Amino acid sequence: MERKIIKNIILAWVFFPVVSVIVSQTDAPQSQPKVPLNPIRVYKVTSYLLTCMYENLTGPFIPSILQYGWHKLSSEGKKKPSVRKNIRYGPKPRNRLDVYLPDHVSATASKNNNKKCNDNTGHAAFTNQQQNDIPVIIFIGTSWNSGNKDTCMPVAHNLQSQGYIVIVPDITIYPIGKIAEMVTDIQLCIYWAHTHIRSFRGDPSQIYLMGHGAGSILSALTVIHDVCATLNVLPPNNTNVNIPLWDNNIRKTGSPRVHGLILFSGVYDITYYYAYLYQRGLEQVHALPRVMGNKSDAFLQCSPAYLLNYALNNVHNREQLKMLLPRKVVLFHGDQDTFNPVTTTHNFYSLLNSAGIPSVKLNIYDHVKHISPKIDLIVPTRPLCVKILKDIKECCKGHGGVVVGSQLKEKRDEKEMTNQDKTKTRNSRRRMSQNELQGE
Repeated sequence: MERKIIKNIILAWVFFPVVSVIVSQTDAPQSQPKVPLNPIRVYKVTSYLLTCMYENLTGPFIPSILQYGWHKLSSEGKKKPSVRKNIRYGPKPRNRLDVYLPDHVSATASKNNNKKCNDNTGHAAFTNQQQNDIPVIIFIGTSWNSGNKDTCMPVAHNLQSQGYIVIVPDITIYPIGKIAEMVTDIQLCIYWAHTHIRSFRGDPSQIYLMGHGAGSILSALTVIHDVCATLNVLPPNNTNVNIPLWDNNIRKTGSPRVHGLILFSGVYDITYYYAYLYQRGLEQVHALPRVMGNKSDAFLQCSPAYLLNYALNNVHNREQLKMLLPRKVVLFHGDQDTFNPVTTTHNFYSLLNSAGIPSVKLNIYDHVKHISPKIDLIVPTRPLCVKILKDIKECCKGHGGVVVGSQLKEKRDEKEMTNQDKTKTRNSRRRMSQNELQGE
């Protein structure tokens, strides 16, 4: 019995790191061994993988999935969420997105079938004559080398039920593409939203880019790099990593491309993160270094914090930088995140404040691990989800629409209520005047 246990331990010792490294090192340098023979590295890689499994088994993953299943079963008789599936936003095979529409938009659609028109994607949409003031959240939820938009469906359903329009795209993943291709896809998705979201009653001036983990890094990099390129304050680049420049002819105003950033469990200094991976023996296993060029100079070019710091030190007019950056940024991080350390989030928060962004908020949650925000966000009744939704609601209070409870209160309704109040006030004054005349 003891021999069997020892044998299983040895198999686990070798099996986990061997499989993970071989799978993840499709383009590793020839000088780098495919299998980590160093006992210390084997121990570190094995510990990391077992920690991943342990956190998924003992953390919020399984309870949240069960709660989500019960939540969906208990609401089976209710109206199904409205989703426009597989809309193409770019030329690549994975360049497709889903649009989740709030209930009141879906109801409008059913009442106005005869007024529908088709946009150039071939999907039914609303006429532009209707009110377009619903905040839009683009959710980047994939990891570096896995994931698709269908796995983000529970989170999208939850946000959709709060009254937001939610766009979930599929983007290029490693090893099909690297950082340049990933950023290009997010640029195309944002451009699609600006061009077509009015057809779905969305407000193109109220677009929020939201991501978790890798999605947070990509979202921040896409936005910060674009601002630096627009102001011509990008740092010198002598590497093979070239983040694509946006076609600035598209920019017709001095406003930002997205109104806000909502970022969960991200890393914003890649040089620091590579040192963190090296310390844990994971720099040869993790996909991020190879996605970003696997060189220290390339890591700087892919670091949102470095780009923003360089811009702050070299831009001639900080007011221009402030005007092009998002108006609102919310950073979420768990204090027990062992995968993406919280240190870079604190530093990025300080830089965003230095840039003069009107609204920057940092939320560090106690006793929360890396995957917890994304998993808890699928069940509206979980305590962490309630907190996150409250902060998202606060962030998305824009000039176009105000989130009230679980729905969006439109400005048009507010104006109607204001007009009704004014009419009641006038009528009451007239009655008082008439009564005074009669009394005399």
